[in-house]
Amino acid sequence: MRISEIFSSIQGEGIYVGYRQIFIRFSGCNISCAYCDEENHEGKEYSIDSVVAEVKKLNKNYHHSISITGGEPLLQINDLLTLLPKLTLPIYLETNSTLPAYLKEIKDLVSIFSLDLKPEYFKEFLESLEMVKDEDAFIKYVLLPSQQVMDYKHMIEELSMVSKDVPFIIQPVTPTKQIKHFPDSNEIISAYTIAKKYLNDVRVIPQTHKIMNLK
Repeated sequence: MRISEIFSSIQGEGIYVGYRQIFIRFSGCNISCAYCDEENHEGKEYSIDSVVAEVKKLNKNYHHSISITGGEPLLQINDLLTLLPKLTLPIYLETNSTLPAYLKEIKDLVSIFSLDLKPEYFKEFLESLEMVKDEDAFIKYVLLPSQQVMDYKHMIEELSMVSKDVPFIIQPVTPTKQIKHFPDSNEIISAYTIAKKYLNDVRVIPQTHKIMNLK
C-alpha cells in the first residue's frame, strides 16, 4: 500500500479534537480541493506487516484511536480490508465521501466516521451519510469565503432529510496557497445560523492543530 507517513499526534479537527491518535496518511486522492493543506506526496510502499509494526512501535503511550486519513484512503480499499483487522485500536476513518461503494465494503471495520461534505459530490456524500448515519459519525464542511448562501441552504435542507442528528461541523477554511483569506465573522455566523435551523447539532471548529503547530 502507498502511504505518505505514519505518526502520533493530536487530532485537530471535528468532534474528536484534542484526542491523541496514531495517524496513517494514505497517498493519493481522486479529487483536488483548492484548500487542501496536504502536500502531494507520492509516499512509499509499505507491506501490511510493516504498517502493523510501525503502529505497534508508536503505541507505547495511550492513543484513543487510529486515524486512517489521506489523501483519500478508500482508494486503497483492498489493502485496508486486509490491514484494519490487524490493528488493535479503534479505527477513525476520514474520507472525502465520494466513494460510497468502497465505504460500504469497509463500514464494519470502522468505529468512527468523519465525512467530508464536498458540494461537487453531494449525491455521493448523501449515499455515504445514509450508510453511517446511525454510527459514531460526524460531517465536516469546510467554509470558504464568499459562500453562496442559497446553494448552501439548499444543501443543508437535503442533508436534514437524511439525518438531523449527525453532528455538522463547520470548519472555517485555513488560508493556503490558493485561498488567501479566512471567512469573515458574518459568514461564519450566517453558515451556523442556517445549518442550525435544520440540524440538531451544529458546531464551528477550526483546524486547531494549525494553532498548536502540530501535524
